[in-house]
Amino acid sequence: MKDDDLTPYERAWRNPGEPVGWELADSEGRIEADDVLGRLVNMALYEFGETDGDWPISFDDDGFIRTLTAEGKRFDGGISIHVWPNDHPPPHVHILKRSEPDGQGVKINLKTGESEGDLPSWASQKQLKKMRALVVKHHELFANWWQKHHGGAVVVLLS
Repeated sequence: MKDDDLTPYERAWRNPGEPVGWELADSEGRIEADDVLGRLVNMALYEFGETDGDWPISFDDDGFIRTLTAEGKRFDGGISIHVWPNDHPPPHVHILKRSEPDGQGVKINLKTGESEGDLPSWASQKQLKKMRALVVKHHELFANWWQKHHGGAVVVLLS
């Protein structure tokens, strides 16, 4: 049976990027050198934290796909708060403004509540204070997202 003959659901189960797909491909004798090499590269990317911050994918320590999308929540004022699945420690969120170019966001540490890096031109100190208050108010949600994608508990942020 060719992969072209499969439904998307059946094709997903045959994907060697997922543990069940790897086992099925192995049992069918479909594991090739490129599959092994790709998985080893994914393991190295995970181990050394070398994934590109713009990638919509992350891997676990066995080289399998962990997730393909970021978690996010929209708030009044045109901002959204995200946890990227392939991000680096320390635990933090990215705050983006809908009307601004990608990459020009605010990063807030989930352990300290402090902003990291330079503020973009659209974010004033007054707005930063409001954003920090949102992070504190919804800390449990964001900490759970971080833990889901990166493991390890995030210390509760005290307001």
